[in-house]
Amino acid sequence: MPINVDAFPQAGVFDLARRVRMLWYWVARRRLLRAQAEAEAELGWLAWEQADYFDVGVEAEVAKVREFETAQAQLLNNSAQLSSRKLALDEEFAREQALHDQTQQALATEREPVASQHELARATWRQKLGAIERFDRALDEIAGNQKRVEARSNAYISTDIPDMETRIKAREAADELLRLAGVRAYVVADKAAATEEAARLEPGIAQLRAQLDRIDSESAASADRLQEATRNHASEVRLLERSRKKSEIHMARLDGEKWKPYRRIGECLADQNIPPRNQPEVLEKVLTVRLHRAALDEAIESLRSASAPISPAVLLASYLFLVAVVALLLGVAVHYFRH
Repeated sequence: MPINVDAFPQAGVFDLARRVRMLWYWVARRRLLRAQAEAEAELGWLAWEQADYFDVGVEAEVAKVREFETAQAQLLNNSAQLSSRKLALDEEFAREQALHDQTQQALATEREPVASQHELARATWRQKLGAIERFDRALDEIAGNQKRVEARSNAYISTDIPDMETRIKAREAADELLRLAGVRAYVVADKAAATEEAARLEPGIAQLRAQLDRIDSESAASADRLQEATRNHASEVRLLERSRKKSEIHMARLDGEKWKPYRRIGECLADQNIPPRNQPEVLEKVLTVRLHRAALDEAIESLRSASAPISPAVLLASYLFLVAVVALLLGVAVHYFRH
């Protein structure tokens, strides 16, 4: 086919501009299609109960919407029951926590004086045991002194002809033995008193220790009950949360599935010019978007038909010419920047 030399450069530029405009229109059309679908779905959502439908397909979509609404109402009721159950669990756990705190406070108040009495009695008892040990050491020391004095006294007495000095020393030894015996009697009496006092304190200490053990046992039992209640509460809450999430997922799925029926119903309502009672502007939005879409479709069709009179050979030559010009310009630019 012969090439029209006069037309081929302008034809390529015109066709390129046409294609760019068509691409822009197609992008705008995609956005309008999305806006139209959303507007029609909104119209169907707001006004689906306001009309009687005679189309079998639309009636089927309305039946689907009613099924979705019923299912969602059941899910909402279930969600409310789960929330109520969780609130009851939280209140029950709060009561258990408060009871635990009160119990611990009461046990701590009861334990404090008992622990003080126990510690004081133990300290006194340990003092008595320490005194008994000191008395035992003193008695051992007295016994040793008595043996040494007795040996010295026997040595003085066994002298055949004791002189005056020996007699005096023997007398002093006898007096020392009497003194040691008196000291020993006092120490034995003090040890007996300390032993009796320690023995008297032991039942009271045991009784106080039993009270402390009882209080500690009740405190530990309260802590165990709270720990068990905490585990049960956490387990119940996890189950409720799992059920609630399942309901939310199901609800979201139903919302997604309702979109198509709502849009189909909205298309039917827009075709019949039936607006929602409370928001009639939604119908105007649908009709406006439809008009814009129709205008874009007409513009796209006009651009598509504008390329029909142009010869394919002319278009090919024009594009080759444009590619050659661009390549030449790029080559000049590269050469310029290198040098």
